[in-house]
Amino acid sequence: MKSLRITLGVAAIAIGSIAAFSFAPANTVNEDETGIFYVNPDDGSRGDQVIGQNECAGPQPDLCSQEYDLSTNQPTNDPSKMHYGERP
Repeated sequence: MKSLRITLGVAAIAIGSIAAFSFAPANTVNEDETGIFYVNPDDGSRGDQVIGQNECAGPQPDLCSQEYDLSTNQPTNDPSKMHYGERP
């Protein structure tokens, strides 16, 4: 009788643990991955990725680099991540 209680107790703990993990929310991250890329001066398309520090030089009004959403391949249009000048 004592071993039956121990067995049932262990089974209840195991079932409870499995149930707790099966109903736990999935670990989802809603943050989109982004990256800074140079802008091709000819057509405004996305160019090479900026590695290290941005090297856009000069006060030219042309867009040199900006942030892109990597899941959509579209610019984020975040003004703080748009750099103007001549592309290196």
